[in-house]
Amino acid sequence: MDKVAKDFLLREELERHIESMSDAVTSIDPRQLAKVVHPAPVIMMSALLGVFANCQTWNEIADFAEARLDFLRSFFPDLTESPSHDTIRRFFCLISTSALEGCYRDWAHSMRKSMETDWEEGYGQDNDREKNTGMGRQIAIDGKTICSAMNERAEYDSEGFRIPKGKAGAMEKLHLVSAFLVDQCLSIGQERVDCKENEIVAIPRLLDSLELSQGDVITIDAIGTQKQIASQIIGKQADYLFEVKGNQPTLMKRIEDAMEAVENNRENEYVKEFSQREEGHGLIVNRKCRTCSDLYYLGKVFKEWEGVRTFGFIDNWRIEKRTGEDTCERHYFITSLDNDPERILQFKRKHWGIENGLHWQLDITFNEDDDRKRKNSAQNYSLINKMALNILKNQPHKDKKASIKRKRMKAAWDEDYLRGLLISWLKVF
Repeated sequence: MDKVAKDFLLREELERHIESMSDAVTSIDPRQLAKVVHPAPVIMMSALLGVFANCQTWNEIADFAEARLDFLRSFFPDLTESPSHDTIRRFFCLISTSALEGCYRDWAHSMRKSMETDWEEGYGQDNDREKNTGMGRQIAIDGKTICSAMNERAEYDSEGFRIPKGKAGAMEKLHLVSAFLVDQCLSIGQERVDCKENEIVAIPRLLDSLELSQGDVITIDAIGTQKQIASQIIGKQADYLFEVKGNQPTLMKRIEDAMEAVENNRENEYVKEFSQREEGHGLIVNRKCRTCSDLYYLGKVFKEWEGVRTFGFIDNWRIEKRTGEDTCERHYFITSLDNDPERILQFKRKHWGIENGLHWQLDITFNEDDDRKRKNSAQNYSLINKMALNILKNQPHKDKKASIKRKRMKAAWDEDYLRGLLISWLKVF
């Protein structure tokens, strides 16, 4: 096949993806289409262009879109001018947060399938990553507050809009609970924590929206250690690994007493132990996971936790080489997984991938904590950031160790690299 024919087929394929993206975005646009100057796909792509290129505010995004108008026309030939910052801001304020969230979850689901196919065929960027054989998907759930972004303190309807009750209420910080596929470094959904709620209420709503299957493992920190959440996960044929702290005092006391009772027991079919040692960054870290599957040590408490099969603790000893100072932390847990301390320790360690791979990137690389957007636009913009982060993480760079920040700077300077990012985003639709 000659180059002309190949380019024609590639362009035809790209046009199909653009049409698919346009249909998805237009379907959630609440504006009257007859009065629209800039259609939803143009605004969405302009916003994503800006975020790829290290823009933070609506003004910066609009300026970048104006500077790359010819670039935008390569995707939308009839475009006469780029959208202004007010047009972009109003668009993201008007869109229902639940509608855009649904669109994002469909997009993330397609991206996950695409990544799995790439890895199976050996084409993924991280195809040299050690396979997670026999462990199933790990989905970490954790909350994050966007410190400068504000929501109106009010109740919201199913579409994500404020229910009017007299005068406008005070403003409060925006808090979101996210679900993160640890092995693929992919954010697959988020849920807003509304006024007079906490994560205990938002987590079940997020779990309801996730497509779980047998073998999936949900890891949550102590605030999610709730009986109804355990039952919900088991009801969806998945497994859980919960940290146990003082918010479940009876359960924690039972685990402490049980582990003390079996402390001197040799390893057997009920009591097992796994240890590992690591050195690096000036630290020596020793970890020990001790597990017990004899649930009668917990008394009647274990009957209240559906599916529980194992409990125990993980000890982390950290020794600073330079000073010799050492610290030890003990973390108790319950899980519906089999009594396999090595596997449990691996899941527990990888849970913090949501902090390092998602929250840290959003805070430091995308400066999300400094984002002063308001109401719906703050939550909707958070989804744009996550979309961009998912693409940037999987986009090749000539330097395999290139950071996300470096890739964003390259996207601002190099139109070919920017085009590659946009095409990767479009191909998921």
